[in-house]
Amino acid sequence: MATIRDIAKLAGVSSVTVSRVLNKDNTLSVSDETRQRILTITEELNYQTPRSRRAASSKETPEDSEFSNIKIGTVMFLTENQEEDDHYFHAIRQGVEKECVASGIRTADIFRMELFESPKMEFGDVDGVIFIDRSYDFNIQNVKTLKHVVFVDSAPDVESFDSVVIDFERVAKLALDHLFGLGHTKIGYIGGNRTYGKDQRQFYFERYMKERELLNPEHVYMGGWWIPEGNRLMKEAISKGDLPTAFFVANDALAIGAIHAIKEAGLRVPEDVAIVGFNDIDMAEYTSPPLTTIRSQPELMGRMAVKLLIDQIKGREAPVQVVVPAKLIVRNSCGS
Repeated sequence: MATIRDIAKLAGVSSVTVSRVLNKDNTLSVSDETRQRILTITEELNYQTPRSRRAASSKETPEDSEFSNIKIGTVMFLTENQEEDDHYFHAIRQGVEKECVASGIRTADIFRMELFESPKMEFGDVDGVIFIDRSYDFNIQNVKTLKHVVFVDSAPDVESFDSVVIDFERVAKLALDHLFGLGHTKIGYIGGNRTYGKDQRQFYFERYMKERELLNPEHVYMGGWWIPEGNRLMKEAISKGDLPTAFFVANDALAIGAIHAIKEAGLRVPEDVAIVGFNDIDMAEYTSPPLTTIRSQPELMGRMAVKLLIDQIKGREAPVQVVVPAKLIVRNSCGS
């Protein structure tokens, strides 16, 4: 069965672009030629979208659903190319789309914002808005002008808005307790910067290490969120000397870049430096060595956001927060 990635490869575009074309996203800026090329390849491969497969296998079509007239807007703070490289946020958006299909919701428009932009709360005739990530400090009063709102991966005001989050305090403790159990006490951190303040993984890493009187601020390295940044930050750590024997890394892309830098320096993972990542992307199991990481459930987070919006539209007024569980997946990058 053909996949979106197959179509993207033949069309010479990202899988995100293919997905948006097939979902008739009118906000997508793409030439008519590219759009037609994608549609032609889709037809040649006999690809069926999840929505069309669902309609074919069920007596109920999307038009028959009680939610078929609902229109959802999804706000993201990544470009298409950035989303393509970011498994976590891409999977959240896919979860939104899949739950819309499962619920018979006809549309899920995507609004892409610049990282440092405070968006005007103007999203057309949508019935609800899902904010994925929070890349700036929201003006809460402006958000309150929207009727139905869910935040995913952030919770700027739990007394006013629904949110779907991960318990990052527990995540940091899972990673660090595992490393402590292996005898590591000199533990570093590699993570990405946020425009609105400190990332929660970094915050709880520092707090938990400080509680144990083990925190060394010199062992905290911050930059971007992608593989090259993990490579750069680990090289910086190696060049400084006094290298920690283990690192908690804020996502798997950074961890993969870090492992590559360690090998380039003639060091070994996990014998010289142990690594714990976050996300459990598909590639994590196949790195060398396989990556110990925290398995989050980003697709489930996106699905839950749609369910919360539907619940609001049905009349629920009290805000709800859903905490999606994460678990430690132990592989060889920690030596056990």
